[in-house]
Amino acid sequence: MANSADPIAGVAQVLSVFIGAATAAVIAPHLVVFIAGAAGGVFGLMSWRQCSVWEGLGYVTGMGMLAWLLAGGVAEAVAVLWPVLDDRRGLAPVALCIGWVGHRWPSVGQWMARLARRWAEAAVQNGKAK
Repeated sequence: MANSADPIAGVAQVLSVFIGAATAAVIAPHLVVFIAGAAGGVFGLMSWRQCSVWEGLGYVTGMGMLAWLLAGGVAEAVAVLWPVLDDRRGLAPVALCIGWVGHRWPSVGQWMARLARRWAEAAVQNGKAK
């Protein structure tokens, strides 16, 4: 029996009422990731500019799609870095975070580039010191 705290298993059980169980098992992870990304997009939308309902809907949908595209790979990378975490259980939180960052992704990329540059400079300095 699947753990009841697993959102993917819960969505699959609900979907199996409307569609076949095998199809629900395939669709459920994608649907959970999209919904979590869209929910994160709602949080990101709160710090975005004033917009119309249609622009907001587009923003939230875009963040859901971005999460759908990226969450699997990021959750798997997190599971490799921390083996205690399960990549299947990490899908929804990762998708939520991807959507929450939202329009601030360029700033996150710049921060990561600065961090990588500092690490590279420190590695060069440590190499010269020896």
